[in-house]
Amino acid sequence: MIQIVYTVQPGDTLYKIARLYGSTIQEIVNTNNITNPDLIYPGDVLLIPVQEEDLETPPGSIIYTVQPGDNLYIISLLFKVPIQDILSMNSITNPSLIYPGMKIILPGDAVNPFQPVEPGIVHYTVLPGDTIYKIASRFGTNAQSILNVNPGIDPRQIMPGMTITIAIPENAVAIYRGNPDKKMVALTFDATYGDNQTYELLEILRNNNVKATFFLSGIWLINYPELARAIANEGHEIANHSYTHPHMTLIPLPEVRNQIVRTDALINNVTGKNSYLFRPPYGEYNQAILNELASLGYVTIMWTIDTLDWKNPGADAIVRRVTENIEPGAIILMHQSAPDTPAALQTIITDLRNQGYDFGTVTQVIDPL
Repeated sequence: MIQIVYTVQPGDTLYKIARLYGSTIQEIVNTNNITNPDLIYPGDVLLIPVQEEDLETPPGSIIYTVQPGDNLYIISLLFKVPIQDILSMNSITNPSLIYPGMKIILPGDAVNPFQPVEPGIVHYTVLPGDTIYKIASRFGTNAQSILNVNPGIDPRQIMPGMTITIAIPENAVAIYRGNPDKKMVALTFDATYGDNQTYELLEILRNNNVKATFFLSGIWLINYPELARAIANEGHEIANHSYTHPHMTLIPLPEVRNQIVRTDALINNVTGKNSYLFRPPYGEYNQAILNELASLGYVTIMWTIDTLDWKNPGADAIVRRVTENIEPGAIILMHQSAPDTPAALQTIITDLRNQGYDFGTVTQVIDPL
């Protein structure tokens, strides 16, 4: 059966969508885990199952509706399909002539980032060093709850790459600080604009044997895929920072989900890494956004110390903001494109080590053990 990736439009109902594509309301409900068929909103992304004989497409294909801002390069990254395959399958002679609303046929082996999630359930991929206790603490639940929804699992035998199910709490939270009992801090870099000094930052971190966490936006991943791969190849942690860096509280929840899902696909397809950490642009969120993020398997990460490096205050001012406010478990916010950040970074690392601090990724710093 073919699946169409459809974005709900103003005035749409499931009945109207089902009739448009020759599907049924029940098939759409079942495919997308919809709990209330009356509650669909413009911007929701739905998978529409369509009988293959109804469309002139290869068996098992995915049909994607082009969105504003899309181009073939972006679509190829989202679905992990070579551009040439898209061109040949769709008989496109001019790649620049695609437009919002256009239907693009993708092969059945495309990686579909818009697969629906089960409400209240996260399918989590175990990371190196994870324990049931660590994972439970990360998602604000408890070890017994995880064991209850994973019958037969041996908590002593979980391995990296294993997928386990987590029932998330009703009210997710944002994390501003890591473990206060460990004298360890996390250096974090938000990346949305610019590429002129990323390699310099990576060199400083490498020379000091420090691993950091980089929160990457989708537009940065699209513009600088080689830099994103370089960050990942250096062993730094990759995290999600939205697709276009919007004010998240000013957009509808379906668009919030779209921002996360698209960037999640880009992180995986560009760097080969999985991400479960999210930092909202401008630090703006509300409870509905936190819950939406948790339903997608994301933990919301804020910061303990804002260096304000984006204001270009000079390297000395950045260093003082960090060293005068440092505490165990601190999560330090910087930006990879801020011009004063490279000059401040080496001094920050040296001064904090002289105070007895270790450095870790956000995952390591929020680890309860």
